[in-house]
Amino acid sequence: MIFFIVEDEYWALLELKTLLKKYQNDHQIYFYDNGLDAFDGLSLHRPDLILTDITMPGMDGLKLVQEAKKMNPLIRCILLTVHDTFDYAQKGIQLGVEDYLLKPVKRESLYEVVDRTITDIEKSKQEIMEKQIWSINHLLFKPIEENQYDLETFEKQSFFLVYILFGNWRAPVNNEDLQLNMTELQREIGLDKENWLLSLDQQRKILLISCEDETYFIDTVIPKLFHYYSSKGQVHISYSKKGEDDRLSETYDHAHHLMDKYKRFGESSIIIDSQKDQREISDFWVTVRMIERLIRRGEVASVTLQINTLIKLIRELRISQRQLFRFLLDMYYAIIYKLQQSTNSIIEMNEIDESFANLDSLVTFEELEDWMEKLITRIAEAYLPEDIAPKHLIPKVRKWIEDSFADNITFQQFADEHHVSLSYLSREFKQQTKMTFSQYLMNYRIQKAQELFENGTDRTIDVGALVGYSDPKHFRMVFKRITGVTPSEYKKRMKIKL
Repeated sequence: MIFFIVEDEYWALLELKTLLKKYQNDHQIYFYDNGLDAFDGLSLHRPDLILTDITMPGMDGLKLVQEAKKMNPLIRCILLTVHDTFDYAQKGIQLGVEDYLLKPVKRESLYEVVDRTITDIEKSKQEIMEKQIWSINHLLFKPIEENQYDLETFEKQSFFLVYILFGNWRAPVNNEDLQLNMTELQREIGLDKENWLLSLDQQRKILLISCEDETYFIDTVIPKLFHYYSSKGQVHISYSKKGEDDRLSETYDHAHHLMDKYKRFGESSIIIDSQKDQREISDFWVTVRMIERLIRRGEVASVTLQINTLIKLIRELRISQRQLFRFLLDMYYAIIYKLQQSTNSIIEMNEIDESFANLDSLVTFEELEDWMEKLITRIAEAYLPEDIAPKHLIPKVRKWIEDSFADNITFQQFADEHHVSLSYLSREFKQQTKMTFSQYLMNYRIQKAQELFENGTDRTIDVGALVGYSDPKHFRMVFKRITGVTPSEYKKRMKIKL
């Protein structure tokens, strides 16, 4: 899900950022220090939840909620208010907000309201999906009504059902060009009037195409449809023919089954009935065994190269997503089993089901490689022996920096927690990263600062605090040392590029 957090008071926004950090692994959270920037963000992102202060200059929270609801009535909104603005909060509730929270916000109240709203959003999305699928199984009643067909007449018709999936089952689709338009399709692909269109969800569309010439449909219509949408983004297409005696729901089930069984990962694909179900992947397991050995020896830094090799093998073989995800699950259990045998103890891996569920939101091989690196790192951290050599701790140091860069962290702190020599650890860190710990931390913080500027956080003092610099003057000095320009100059350059 996507959250917008809008608060014009600096310390209040910083506190919200800290409190909401627990949600960042599962949700995309955008922070804004004014209503106008948040309003502009509505055209770039599609938030599921907006948590906003009411009294803000420029555009207040009530106006932001009103405009957001115009764009998408399903957006859930939570208002932040103080006691003397309770009347405003009541007006917000009339606009359809979920709830309001009194400032200063209490941790327990915030979590209770946000958790409840997330649950409601998920329930609402599930209900919408079920209704859409119900409509497929009940003969697309809206098109029938528009074309004045009775159900019996429509059920006896013959046509092709085209099942279209953009990206992946749970992948976000932000490209407006991927939205199907019947008029445009008829013009670009040469379809006649006897066609129907249904949107199952953000990723999935159904086309019902009347075409008596099956050869023309397969050799001309499907390639044109595939070419048109694959030029705009990753798309997968399966299809099934409905005869006069066939039920529409059965035709749909067949097309869905083909998509689920044969769609490729990482590239657009046309699915046909005659595809091979499985490919030989024995070469994959040679690399998996090497990854397991490297983890057992504590050589986590060397695992990345093996993962890269595995991704290349997967890309070259072009296996189906179903076979790929089955392999990844088998790989996980095989590695865990081998490591547990070597230690005679149980390796605890929390939230692993959720990690594998997230595979359905991945689209590219780069995203898959990043997912695999995180999975293997988690396994290595769960297995990590206490007497590991300092040189093998460096990947863990880098991960620690990436997770805690906004805090006041020191290399001595890490060395003490892992009972290793700071001087030895420092030498290994510089040898592997070509930087000292301080240089690496400083560069990473400035990289994150640039991202904050690019994503709309405008005030230099706010960005500095969010990346770990409480002294604005020191932040400006470090920023210029790394980038060659001051924060103000950097923001001006961004505006020129825009």
